[in-house]
Amino acid sequence: MDETTPKRRRFLEGISVGGGMLLAGCTDQLDLGGESGTAAQNDGDDASVGSVAAIANVDQKALQEEQVALQEELQNGNITQEEAQEEFAEIREEYLNEAIDALTGAVAETSGADVDEEYRSFGAVIVSGEPAALLSLVNAESVRALVSTADVEESVGTGTETQG
Repeated sequence: MDETTPKRRRFLEGISVGGGMLLAGCTDQLDLGGESGTAAQNDGDDASVGSVAAIANVDQKALQEEQVALQEELQNGNITQEEAQEEFAEIREEYLNEAIDALTGAVAETSGADVDEEYRSFGAVIVSGEPAALLSLVNAESVRALVSTADVEESVGTGTETQG
């Protein structure tokens, strides 16, 4: 088992736990109160501002269909293994970018919430704002889940590209 497997499991557990806490109303544990030193905040003076990580809702079905099509091309001898891998990486990046664009658009339409940081290659953004605005993102079609910012930052690691 490689070193990243436990981190992935912890992250997936965080998504499940984070969603459950949101439904149960346990928002303090998701840092929506803005009290954590690691939380991204708009101005630092407003105690009602918090942050949360939003995971983009990537069209997994369409991505799998693309992968199957590439596998068929590979089996038919039309492309090499390397070409298939490169093409799938490009397709995956396109789907991630589309999902992140939709997610950032949903945040922009939400009064009281702002995107602080983007992790495009990971499919997540850090969103700050008023707790009610952050919770309203749960219903956005472009949001797969809201999780703790610490979970995302830990999973992404220090070497991953960020844009914000």
